[in-house]
Amino acid sequence: MVQCDRCGRDVYMPFRCSYCGGYFCSEHRLPEFHGCTGLNRGLGAVNVGRDGAYRPSDAFYQRPRRFIYGRPFRFSDRELRHLAVSLLLISAIPLTWLWRYLHRTPLVVLGAVGIFAAAFLLHELAHKFSAQRLGYWAEFRLNMIGVLITLWSFFSPLKVVAPGAVVIAGLMYGDDYGKIALAGPLTNIAQALLYLVAGFASTSRLIGLLASVGVTVNSSLALFNLIPFGIFDGAKVFRWDWRIWLAAVAAAGTMFLYAAP
Repeated sequence: MVQCDRCGRDVYMPFRCSYCGGYFCSEHRLPEFHGCTGLNRGLGAVNVGRDGAYRPSDAFYQRPRRFIYGRPFRFSDRELRHLAVSLLLISAIPLTWLWRYLHRTPLVVLGAVGIFAAAFLLHELAHKFSAQRLGYWAEFRLNMIGVLITLWSFFSPLKVVAPGAVVIAGLMYGDDYGKIALAGPLTNIAQALLYLVAGFASTSRLIGLLASVGVTVNSSLALFNLIPFGIFDGAKVFRWDWRIWLAAVAAAGTMFLYAAP
């Protein structure tokens, strides 16, 4: 089963767009219905950057952007409910193996819960806000398959955090698809870097332990989302610019290896 790259719906037999390479449901299979970034590839004059290098995205037809989806950074009541349920699920995951330490080291347990919640929430909000800032409609939605996978993580040593995702609507312009996809992993990389600096700067054993958890959680979440195929953010970033994708993977991978025991 594959999720539609546009609406997130689970489909057994997805349609693959021959222009952008994405996978879509029957409702969004046509290029004009899924904001195809490759629909106008090759039309008009091909531009080059200042360095003279050709970039595929420069060949996309660029129409003037129209901001028609209202003010940015807004939330609907439905979206807030979906985010609340997701945060409840995410916050419970570290308790599955740390609950026995709650009475002995409550600060460590609560800190781990906060780290997990922030890693997920800021990742999704980065997608949402970057899309809204570019003029698209964007809201977080729960996905039942993702919720079941997250619940399965409560009983499995492998923790998969995927209760939902940000759904975006509107015709994509140029590189926007890749930029919006990069925003989530980039936020996790930034969080991991902040935890890394905090661990170096502090002599507190508690802060050092939580910093290590923060680096591990955020770098692993960034690496997972940067997988360069399927429905992952990495597939969209890779199609946009493989060099940016490689730099993001290198940054997240370096911090993950540093924090690994």
